[in-house]
Amino acid sequence: NLVIPHRVLLTIPYKDTKEMPMRVEDLRYFEHLSKVLNFTRASKDLHISQPTLSLAVKRLEDEWGVQLLERNRATVELTDIGHDIVECISNALYDLDRAQTLAEESLGTENAVINLGTIHAMQGKFWSQALFDFRAQSSFDPQITVTQAYSRELLRRLRAGQLDVVICSRVGDMKGLQYSLCWSQSLVLGVNRKHPLAQRKNVSLGELKGMELLSYNPNSPVTEGLKSLAESYDLDVHYAYDDEITLSSIVAADPSHVALFCYSFLISAFDDVVCLPIREAPVDFHKTYVVCRDESRRPRAVQEFIDFMSSYRFPLLLDYAKGKTGQ
Repeated sequence: NLVIPHRVLLTIPYKDTKEMPMRVEDLRYFEHLSKVLNFTRASKDLHISQPTLSLAVKRLEDEWGVQLLERNRATVELTDIGHDIVECISNALYDLDRAQTLAEESLGTENAVINLGTIHAMQGKFWSQALFDFRAQSSFDPQITVTQAYSRELLRRLRAGQLDVVICSRVGDMKGLQYSLCWSQSLVLGVNRKHPLAQRKNVSLGELKGMELLSYNPNSPVTEGLKSLAESYDLDVHYAYDDEITLSSIVAADPSHVALFCYSFLISAFDDVVCLPIREAPVDFHKTYVVCRDESRRPRAVQEFIDFMSSYRFPLLLDYAKGKTGQ
């Protein structure tokens, strides 16, 4: 259940002294409503009545003199200015909560919470072991909430203050973020067990010329490096798929299909897919980072987690998989 903490009352100058002042809770309510875009669901999540939620939004609209939402019987949508304002609200709430955490830390009364985001490929045995090891050595006994999403979405939530730290790929040149390398994935060719290449231990890119290869969509953080490698060997690659699960399912279903993707534990769900290392690709082909906002000071539990994960060394999963199968 979503719990909105009762933080300090924030009184902001308002136009009519007969009206109630804007409150921090109003900002929190509107921020959550902007995510679900449904008054019934938002009020249930927030444990408040719909009239209370509607009044909170009205106070904000009256205060700023703008319409934040487009309402009709079926849907609720943010207006253009609503989109801009909710981003400012998210940043302001993050700063306010961080200030309270820092104040509580100075008094020794804080409850350590780490809002963590990770890509799906990061989950698995070694990831669980890393979290266990961190909690065992942490001096805070932190509560860790985990959000899974693609890298681009994780970074958006990190910058908006919704997450404290994320483990994901680098996407573009986003400002105001710090990256520490923690893990990498090998590039492999996924083939069906019935495919002629399935008996090989590895494969060269030159051998793939003339084949139709499947791979990630153009917006994937893997695609830029993959395109550069594929173009140097004049390969025919169809860039269209979201992740290695989708690619593996296609290969498993049809022995004629082959795909280029990064190896992860997710592939182990497909018994009919064989992964062949690419000889020309470095073993650390795709890198994953511990990412946080570039701040002068963070809650101590969050900083402790960043330091731990930045120095933690995860094994290369492809080598581990080979050891288990005896390949």
